[in-house]
Amino acid sequence: MLDWVGYGLRTEVYAIVGHVLTGIFVLLILSSREETQSPFGWLLAVVFIPWLAGPAYLIFGGYRVRRVANRRLRRDWRFMQSLPASLGGLPEGTGEAAPEDLHNRSVLQDYPNTTGNDVEVFGHGEEKYARLEQDIRAAEDHIHLAYYLWASDRTGMWLRDLLVEKVRDGVEVRVLYDAWGAPLAGWLLRTLRREGGRVRAFAPLLSPSTILGANLRNHRKIVVVDGQVAYTGGINIGDDYRGRVGARRWKDLHLRIEGPVVRQITSIFAKDWYYTVGEALVEPRFYPRMRADGPSVARALPSGPGQYWRAFHETVFNAITSAQDWIQVVTPYYVPDQSMQMALASAARRGVRVRMLIPGHNNHPMVALASHSFYEELLESGVEVYRSHQGMVHGKQVTVDGHWATVGSANLDARSFYLNYELNVILQDQGPINHLSMLFDEELRTATGLTLEDYRQRSAWRGGLEGLARTLSPML
Repeated sequence: MLDWVGYGLRTEVYAIVGHVLTGIFVLLILSSREETQSPFGWLLAVVFIPWLAGPAYLIFGGYRVRRVANRRLRRDWRFMQSLPASLGGLPEGTGEAAPEDLHNRSVLQDYPNTTGNDVEVFGHGEEKYARLEQDIRAAEDHIHLAYYLWASDRTGMWLRDLLVEKVRDGVEVRVLYDAWGAPLAGWLLRTLRREGGRVRAFAPLLSPSTILGANLRNHRKIVVVDGQVAYTGGINIGDDYRGRVGARRWKDLHLRIEGPVVRQITSIFAKDWYYTVGEALVEPRFYPRMRADGPSVARALPSGPGQYWRAFHETVFNAITSAQDWIQVVTPYYVPDQSMQMALASAARRGVRVRMLIPGHNNHPMVALASHSFYEELLESGVEVYRSHQGMVHGKQVTVDGHWATVGSANLDARSFYLNYELNVILQDQGPINHLSMLFDEELRTATGLTLEDYRQRSAWRGGLEGLARTLSPML
């Protein structure tokens, strides 16, 4: 009898505590300004599984985003104070300002359009890796790399061994990898570390200082060689991205840049490195004088929680809403917020030809379901949606009217808009933009158009799964 009473009391206590936790987390979610889409997904989760969803929200929800953003803002401020103005640091006379004043500086102020760049576009991983090897072998002073994913496969080991060779030649090598995207990179790169390379993980998952911001990842892909050549785009380190896995061949986009934009990309890497390691890369050798006689007008576009929060979203939104003739979109993961969805649909309704290329088979099934739930409104508005059958389309591109384009690491999804640290490049001249359009047209020759009739013929079961995935999309 007493055992039964004790069990009943414990059950009641668990129920009461569960209800209290649910109420606390509901108030917390509703009172915070969510930086994803709707808080409904989190509300649903904490109501039904408060013991699991509550702690998960503290780690992955918008509750933590602003705290991490403010910490990042303060560290970026300290780095910019240490960087001479002549190398891209804060202008003279701002030494007494507060870190919060960085919010008043737009991304266009710190990373303005530059002329004289030489931009090379890669549509396949093999092209990028072949050129990258040449530049790494020619390095004389330093090589800086930041990657979201560094796979423990042939390509990952090949690049590691190449960097080990350069360290032995006396070249400084710094590698920053994301702890979530590349969980085994620390083990893979231990040889590089033993030889003298600097290798660090961005936001280690078990670190007390970063675990409560574990949802904020560094999604950038950066290589800078001697401050003269930079690479950035969507191609990570791995056999998949190199296009070596048969039927799972990946198609991607990447840029090689010489010219003034390299200094901008160097400063973005340096901020990430300072935030993670505490070492300020402010020596002039990291920001050398370089030729500026190329044909391309370009600028770097960093975004992520901190000073340039929402910069990618705002820039692409403005470009889409100003389109006059046509828009080309390439994205592997389309999980937009309401404003981006409306911008594309409205552009099509006012006569702009909008074409979107998506993967025929996605490597993230849950994200694919969420993406599919957004297509009906686009198709109804006149947007042309094409599914590639040439492999996993992983490129990230938006081109507008043939005179504006962006390529980089950011997807058209809430994670890239609000949570990830991303890097894109804005292009405003015909050479690379024409190349991007040519690659786009090549993909469309073998792609299949998604029709509204086909979309509406999907099963009720499929529609229900898409609706669930869309509800949970803020957490994807």
